[in-house]
Amino acid sequence: MKFSSAKSTKKAAWPFIRVLLILAAIAAAILVINKFANQPNGIKKRFVLIQFNDSPLSDLSRQGIIDGLTSIGLVSKKDYELSVSNAQGDITTLNLMLDAAVTDRPDLVFITSTPTLQAAVKKIRDIPVVFTVVADPILAGAGASFEKHLTNMTGISTLGDYNGMVGWVKTIMPKARVIGTLYTPSEANSVKNINELKKYAEHAGLTLIAVPVFSSQEITDATLSLTSRKPDVICQVIDNLTSSSSGTIIKIAREQKIPVFGFVSDQAKKGAVLVVSRDYHQAGADAVKLAKKILDGESPSKIPFEFVSRTEILLNPEAAAFFKISLPASLSGRSDITIVK
Repeated sequence: MKFSSAKSTKKAAWPFIRVLLILAAIAAAILVINKFANQPNGIKKRFVLIQFNDSPLSDLSRQGIIDGLTSIGLVSKKDYELSVSNAQGDITTLNLMLDAAVTDRPDLVFITSTPTLQAAVKKIRDIPVVFTVVADPILAGAGASFEKHLTNMTGISTLGDYNGMVGWVKTIMPKARVIGTLYTPSEANSVKNINELKKYAEHAGLTLIAVPVFSSQEITDATLSLTSRKPDVICQVIDNLTSSSSGTIIKIAREQKIPVFGFVSDQAKKGAVLVVSRDYHQAGADAVKLAKKILDGESPSKIPFEFVSRTEILLNPEAAAFFKISLPASLSGRSDITIVK
């Protein structure tokens, strides 16, 4: 009798259990659908931004990425979460950050700088990567050309306008014969940049003096070494080390009465006479435009690398006056030049 009662109770409970199982299955299906559907009720997209060090380039490109995400209609904390990591110039830390990104598997990884791209090429294989603030992505190992590259990567090259810079030196300082720069031999982008500057300088009949520097502690001595060789002008190439120390370089050059021409926009306010700068904020925004194509379903392998879409020319007349440089009258009122005070 007890057995019969238990059997009846189990039989009576079965419809209720069945309903619970069906509801559980529906709930699981909804979770799966929401996970992959690009709908307002779906989960946020998860992005990671990995930077090599603190520098004006890093700051500008990071803000460009954030502004770019807004410009494509994404709202922070609602549509996406962006995790920003900075290795503070330490390669070991950089590799650990990349390892963490591989483990965490975000929807997309943004990276800035050549050292970061070089490390990412070795570590990230099947997560979409969009780079920016990289002079030569081919030299960094990201592909054979702008069209034929690693299948999970695309991005923005910010190779400096060295041909344009040499032209400006000839225009503003027509008597200049020798230009100088510091460079960082351990950075592939720095070597690329100095070779570009040398090529165009020699073509214009100018001599280039290049002094190597290996750490931020050497910046002062290296700059003094460079200025002691009396170049007519310092055209400081772009790299992570010297860009973060540009204030020191300009200060010493000013003390030695040697004008500085630069490639990063903030250097004009620091005392550079002229800056021919790729727009690093725009470089971040341009990277987001490529990222949107990936988010819309296009494979990174089908998205060619691009050059940054905007270049700035900034002129500091007060710095020119300090160095007794007479600016050509033809520069007055030009719409493509921004005057910095």
